[in-house]
Amino acid sequence: MRELAYEIVFGTLEKGKHSDFLLHAIQEREKTLTVHQKSYLKRLAYGTIERAVELDAVLNQFSKTRVCRMDAAVRTVLRMALYEIRYMEQVPDAAACNEAVELVRKKGVGKYAGFVNGVLRNIVRQKDRIRLEEEWVNLSLPEPLFQHLVSQYGKKTAEKIGRAFLEKENVLTIHVDTNRIPLKEYAGLLEEKSISFRHGYYMENALLLSGVSDVCALPGYREGFFFVQDESSMLPVVCAGIRPGDTVIDVCAAPGGKTLHALHMLNGDGHVSARDVSSKKVNLLRENIQRMQYKNVESKVWDGVKPDDEWRERADVLLADVPCSGIGIIGKKPEIKYHALEQAERLVPLQRKICEASVTMLKPGGVFIYSTCTINHAENEENAAWLEEHLGLRRDSIDKFLPAVLRNRMTEQGMLQMLPGVQKTDGFFVARFIKV
Repeated sequence: MRELAYEIVFGTLEKGKHSDFLLHAIQEREKTLTVHQKSYLKRLAYGTIERAVELDAVLNQFSKTRVCRMDAAVRTVLRMALYEIRYMEQVPDAAACNEAVELVRKKGVGKYAGFVNGVLRNIVRQKDRIRLEEEWVNLSLPEPLFQHLVSQYGKKTAEKIGRAFLEKENVLTIHVDTNRIPLKEYAGLLEEKSISFRHGYYMENALLLSGVSDVCALPGYREGFFFVQDESSMLPVVCAGIRPGDTVIDVCAAPGGKTLHALHMLNGDGHVSARDVSSKKVNLLRENIQRMQYKNVESKVWDGVKPDDEWRERADVLLADVPCSGIGIIGKKPEIKYHALEQAERLVPLQRKICEASVTMLKPGGVFIYSTCTINHAENEENAAWLEEHLGLRRDSIDKFLPAVLRNRMTEQGMLQMLPGVQKTDGFFVARFIKV
C-alpha cells in the first residue's frame, strides 16, 4: 500500500498532478484492492498531501538537510512516514520507520536509508516535545495563503477556515430528484439499506450520506433518483429562479451538477444548452444526463471565451460557474492550497472573458448567474463589480431564494459568500444579475 500511496503523493506534490486522478487510476489498475486497503491508501496519501506544510516544519526541526533541498523521493518517503507516526495510531512507530527505509531502497535512493532511519527515529524519541508555534503551520497552510485569508477575512475567520479544511466531514451529498420520488420515500430506501444520512443544512432536496464507498451501489442510482451535488453547488440554480418553460445555458457545465439541477427545475418543460471546453468534459456531462434520463437538453464542446452567435440573446437564464482557484474546496482537494494564489492571478482575466462572451447569449431582462468555488475577493466581489460596470448587468437581490439563515446585507445586494468553518459547506460564491 505504501508504494501505491507514494505514487499519489509524489505525483501530486512533485509532478503537479491531481490526487483524485492518480487515486482513480490506481483503483482501476489494482482490481484486487479490498475496501480496507482502499481506505488505508486514501488516508495515507491524502493525509500526507494535506499535512505537507506541517510535516515539513517538523522534519526541518530534526534534519540538518532542509526538506526543500532533499532528494524528491526521500522527501516523499519522509513525509509519508511522519504522517503515519503523527496521525495513524494503528501503525506502530517502528513499522513506519522500517517501511520507510525499505521504500527508499525500492525507489533507487538506498544511499539515504541511514539518513531516513535516523531522522524518523529521532522524531519518534522526541515526538512529545514537538511544538509548532506558527498558526499557519498548525493549519498546514502555506504562509502566503494564510496571510492572504487573514487580509481578506481577519485572523479569527482565517483560522476557522483553515481548521475547517482539516476537519471536513467524510460525507457524500446527493440531490434527490423529487419530481421522480418524494424525499421522504427516498430517505426510506436509505433506511432500508441501513445507510446513515441526515438532511441538508440549507437545501431542502439535499441528503448528506455517511460511509458511502460506492455511489453506484446506492438505491435508485440506475433509476436516476438522485445526482451527486454539494449544497453550496446548488446555490447558482436556486438563485437563478429557473421556472418551467425557461431556456437555460450552462457555459462551464462539466461534470454536470448545475445542468442536472436546472433540468430538475424545468421538469420537462424548457431547454438547457450545456457546454464545456473539451470533449472529455462533455462526455462526462453526457453520461450524467443519460443516467438521469433527462430530455430537452443539448450538450456540446464549446470554448466559453468565444461568443456563440447561434444563441445570441436566446437564453432566459445563463449559468457561468467559471474556472477558479478553488480555495473554497481545499478540504476535498488539498493540493489546491500549494498553487491557489498563482492560479487566482492567472484566472481572473479568463473569468472575465468567459462572462463577456456569455452575456451576448442572454436576453435583455434575463438572469445572469456568476459563481465560483473559491473564497478570494478578486475572483468574487471584485469580478462582480467588474461585470456590473462593463457588461450591462445589474445586481439583483437573492434573499427570496435563500433560507433565512443565509440572508444578510450582502445577499440583499445580490451576492453570497459561503465560508468553510462559518457555514457548514465548502467555500462558494454566487452573484445574481439582470441584463439591462
